[in-house]
Amino acid sequence: MSGEDCSTREQTLTAIQRDIRLGMQIAWADTIDLWRLNNTRRQQTLYGLFGLLMLPVGLVLLQQGYAIGIETRDGTDFPIVAAGRNLILPGLLVFAVIAGLSAAQSLARDSVRQLLLTSAPTRAIVIGKLLYLLGTWLAPLVFFFVPVSAYAVGAQSPLFPVALVVAGIPLLLLAMLTGLLLAYLLWLAIERLRLPDAVRRLVTASLSIGIFGAAVGAGLFSGQPTDAAEQVPTGEPVLFIGWYADLLFVGSPMAEPVGLQSALAAVFVLLGIPAVFAVKMRVSPVFWYATPGEKRKEGDQSSEHVTPEKGRPIPDTIRASNTIGRNSGLTARSRTLRLAMSYVRTAVRRPDQYVYLLYYLFLVMALLLPLVLESPSSLPPALGVGLVMLGLWFAGSLFCLNPLGTEGAMLSQLVLSETPGHTFAHARLLAGSALGFVLVVSGTLLFAATGPFTTPALAALGVVLLTGVVITSASFALGIGAAFPKFETAEVFGNVETLVPSVVAALVHGALTLFLGFMAVGLTVLIAFPDSPASPLQRTVGLGVFVLVLIAIADGSRRYAIVRLSQYGAEAVRVDGLFAIYTVSLLASGSLILGQVTGLTAALVVGFDRPVELLLPMLFVFEYLGLILVAFGFLWVTRRGLSYLDLGWPSMREIGIIIAGVGASFAIWATALVLIEGLGLPVSDHALFNAEDADPRLLLALIPLFLLVNGPVEELLYRNIVQKYLHEWFSTIPAIAIASIAFALFHIPAYLTAGFSALAVTLTLLFAISCLWGVIYVRTESLFVVSAIHGLYNALLVGGLYLSLVL
Repeated sequence: MSGEDCSTREQTLTAIQRDIRLGMQIAWADTIDLWRLNNTRRQQTLYGLFGLLMLPVGLVLLQQGYAIGIETRDGTDFPIVAAGRNLILPGLLVFAVIAGLSAAQSLARDSVRQLLLTSAPTRAIVIGKLLYLLGTWLAPLVFFFVPVSAYAVGAQSPLFPVALVVAGIPLLLLAMLTGLLLAYLLWLAIERLRLPDAVRRLVTASLSIGIFGAAVGAGLFSGQPTDAAEQVPTGEPVLFIGWYADLLFVGSPMAEPVGLQSALAAVFVLLGIPAVFAVKMRVSPVFWYATPGEKRKEGDQSSEHVTPEKGRPIPDTIRASNTIGRNSGLTARSRTLRLAMSYVRTAVRRPDQYVYLLYYLFLVMALLLPLVLESPSSLPPALGVGLVMLGLWFAGSLFCLNPLGTEGAMLSQLVLSETPGHTFAHARLLAGSALGFVLVVSGTLLFAATGPFTTPALAALGVVLLTGVVITSASFALGIGAAFPKFETAEVFGNVETLVPSVVAALVHGALTLFLGFMAVGLTVLIAFPDSPASPLQRTVGLGVFVLVLIAIADGSRRYAIVRLSQYGAEAVRVDGLFAIYTVSLLASGSLILGQVTGLTAALVVGFDRPVELLLPMLFVFEYLGLILVAFGFLWVTRRGLSYLDLGWPSMREIGIIIAGVGASFAIWATALVLIEGLGLPVSDHALFNAEDADPRLLLALIPLFLLVNGPVEELLYRNIVQKYLHEWFSTIPAIAIASIAFALFHIPAYLTAGFSALAVTLTLLFAISCLWGVIYVRTESLFVVSAIHGLYNALLVGGLYLSLVL
């Protein structure tokens, strides 16, 4: 080799090293930007809440992974590796399509525009963006790696997680690069066809759906089924890339000897990465520079305008207020209806602005397509289910999921226009609800006509309840979108700029909407199914509670979105008294849910086989940890701080009030018992303190916990947080009454040991005692006083029960 060749090679290697270092800096800068965009108090609180809710799931996966590892330490009869050879291809195809969409958004011209103005080479830009994308995709896979590590410990296979990471990352990188390259080539090919704008946008918005469906279908049909597993293909893989799966199981008890076919598959993957990257390097500049832009007529002011903050052009699709006044007839009488119609017309004219909705279609297809391929006769009812799911999601995600991001870009119009902010919110709500209603009704009727076990009563009630969920979906999308707005435009697939909603808002909205949809379907079956085991009273109560939940979520979200839009730019907003009641309901239900989550987490850690006198007190303490988290989370999000707490040592006068308060509490309790016995009313016992089944040792262990944990924590939340917050909106008596209602309802799970009548009597007693404690708190403004009264009252009650059992 000549000296000149050596010098050229050294220069090439030096340039590659330089580009890699620069790419790492770009990836790190993007990571910092992502952190800054998700660094608000609302987002941090939501992430923390999600982490707490997922903690029991993670522990269960950890335990199950360890148990499966022990069971399969000596191998298993199921051909897992053979199944992996056949399933690796559909997994890669699906990941390539989804990763290609995500990468195309991250590597579109808008996201690299500033980098293109620098001296950064194309290779460094692509490396940096790909490293950033790979990191964002690998981060969620940590949840998958946790049970895998537990399995490796149980199976005594320490090399298995290492092999999985070493072999898995190149595979994911190749799939991402391939999907990105195909996405670029696809959109460039569409541009070269010189199609009319409307046709090009429709083709752009629909091709990904077909590609995704083809990828899933091709992957499912690529394997060769055998008699060993009817539902999972375990024969020889059709394509040799399937043999790469052998490398993913190296070091595990299921591992098979790595043969020549697996080695060739590994060589293909390792050589495919630089090959695809090289082609990507040549395509990227063409995509960034050579793609024709939108042609605008000179002097046309409707094509784009500029945001006040960043001077970034925003498409005219979000300038809906320009269309106000152009209609006649019925729509001319209602600004809300005119504005809603303008949103609908914009969606029809520019469907490419809503390309992010493809992710919902991907999820529906991934859930329903395997069922249809296995049983083609199930296509009509599966299509009905898919339409219902899309209707519930699209009701909020199409028009409502980013109200501040879209309307905020036209802030000057909002300020100068006679149209108030609530009109924009209601117009989006109307447009989204109408779309969702059409899809849900169509899907329900299709399922009722072709599906099993359907009756006219089931279909009618299902339409009614699902319509309520549709309205709630649109309203909640307004609220969560206003809480987590996104103002940055993203250039997706060609030269289309769109305001993609926040991922956090989309995930929370999608999860809650799907949960409410399942609840609506379950309640429909429970009420209208001929053989339902529920009594008429249970059906009525269940329906009433579900309707109240929908109303609270919908109306509270709508009010919050309107205020956020009207008070645009403010970090903290003030809504109204009714919204304060919704907030209190959220705090009460959230404390109950988090209490169960923290208690379950503790039980999973220590095990359910512990002695009851040890397990129950521990669960008792950890359940109240959920209430503490809710209380301090409220102080954190609302920026009230610890100064909001009425802390301090009691004076001699307050000690006297404590003694009198305990006496007054027992007086109410005794009077209530006399009335209950005199009227012959039923009463519910606490789940832990049934007089017939109570364990004296358990009662003795819980007495100090009632004094030191139960009383102080409940008063912290329901008096110092809830009642004090309500006092900011209401006078003293309503604030005490509403806080006491929330306090009583919080105890429903503990006293749900008898019928509804007994529960109602017990909750009325709790409400009366809570009102007394609320009055004392208003008079003393001391958390210590009401905590001591509450704790002493409960401790003395339990102590009396203990003495009655042992004497």
